[in-house]
Amino acid sequence: MGFTAMLVGSVSGFGMQMMNNALQKVPLSRKPWLHVTYFFLGGWIGQRWVRLEKELVMDINEIRADKGMPPLIATDRMLGLHYRRSDSPYVGQK
Repeated sequence: MGFTAMLVGSVSGFGMQMMNNALQKVPLSRKPWLHVTYFFLGGWIGQRWVRLEKELVMDINEIRADKGMPPLIATDRMLGLHYRRSDSPYVGQK
């Protein structure tokens, strides 16, 4: 999932610059350093998005555990997460 998000973000960043040039009716290859910059910036945002989602799921499960509720359904399979918090009261429960 991480590589896919990075790839989608990179292509989106590159495409954003291409679309910007197309809308301005200038040559598509104008300012090529911006193509590269937005490519890497989009890849970084894609990677950060995956990390943010993992942190959010862990925080939600922690809040649910504090309230005595079970974790989210399919948490371990969600986004390819393979973690179990050892201090969770629901460790080992199915």
